[in-house]
Amino acid sequence: MQETPMLFPMSSTEFWKQIKTIMEEVVEQKLNASMRKEAPPSHLPEKALLKATEVCQIFQVSKPTLYEWMKQDKLKSFKIKSRRYFSRADIEAVIKQTPITNP
Repeated sequence: MQETPMLFPMSSTEFWKQIKTIMEEVVEQKLNASMRKEAPPSHLPEKALLKATEVCQIFQVSKPTLYEWMKQDKLKSFKIKSRRYFSRADIEAVIKQTPITNP
């Protein structure tokens, strides 16, 4: 196999070793970053339980849509007296698993 001449002040073998090392470092950094605990979305209130109106604002949907999602088991809610509450952790989980689509 004929070796292609390169315009670098090093041998092609040394060049490819350096490229491999750099790529391994980048992949390792990306893996470490993804394994670290991700910060919660900044647009969510810091409360553990959210009201239906707050969840509607987060997802930018109406209350009928929110209640339809509850019927479809997309969101879990808790009823305390006459009010519905949603767990912040559940809302974060739904946000993380929902694929982002651009129209």
